[in-house]
Amino acid sequence: MPDVVQGVTQLFNELFILLDRDVDQVEVYTTWGDYMRLRSLTIPGLGLGVCDIVSCEQNRCLYLSNIAKDNIHVVVPRGNSGKFSKWTLSETPCGLSITVAGNLLVTAVRSRRLLEFNPRGKCIRAISLDSELEQPYHAIQLASGSFVLCCVGGSAGLHRVCMVSEEGKLKRCYGSTSGAGKGQLSHATHIAVDKDEFVYVADRDNERIVLLSPSLQFVSFVLPNELRQQTNHVYVSHASRCLYASSTTHMFDTLRRRSVVNVVQL
Repeated sequence: MPDVVQGVTQLFNELFILLDRDVDQVEVYTTWGDYMRLRSLTIPGLGLGVCDIVSCEQNRCLYLSNIAKDNIHVVVPRGNSGKFSKWTLSETPCGLSITVAGNLLVTAVRSRRLLEFNPRGKCIRAISLDSELEQPYHAIQLASGSFVLCCVGGSAGLHRVCMVSEEGKLKRCYGSTSGAGKGQLSHATHIAVDKDEFVYVADRDNERIVLLSPSLQFVSFVLPNELRQQTNHVYVSHASRCLYASSTTHMFDTLRRRSVVNVVQL
């Protein structure tokens, strides 16, 4: 793909890939065989600045975030079109995930808060994170109610994956200052959690996926010799038991840009 992939998700038996462009922002593929392209969707008012996409089977819809416009877009796919709506936020949304209760969890990067929205777009909970958790990009709620999230940089220059309580208090973390050594990350921008709560980390600038245990201990690298591209997003489909990782080479060179989605059977 010539455009930057900003997220991958599965809704029932279709794979949705979010692209950072003006039209045909979401491409739809089969989830079997050779991943055949079925169609494209243009989301009214979405435009450039897209950040993430997530699916909710309970509500049969997709949620998309736009970091440039402070919007959450809701899409109910219907063939080649769909039903579209938009929520305008007072904060800047970044990563998206679905909570244990089936609500939308939005990571507000600038205010360092986790926002939980019900299906009608009402914010029912706002969790302020510890002050040392600067620039949170993406968070996922665990079965226990705690959250695992990735944070990048800030005044202390820490690149970490952290576990926090339901009150936003830091419990444990993996990572330190930016680097490629043991126990280090460099711009961990996105995470995914499998059914056993192992954590997959898109370690973007190190061009790798780091696998952590449920207690955030290092386990291994995923596809260590095959990526060789900046990995921006990771997604685990519990239905197909697959890990999807979107990677981009030559991020700032539109003429040489090439994006791919790698699929790993878990």
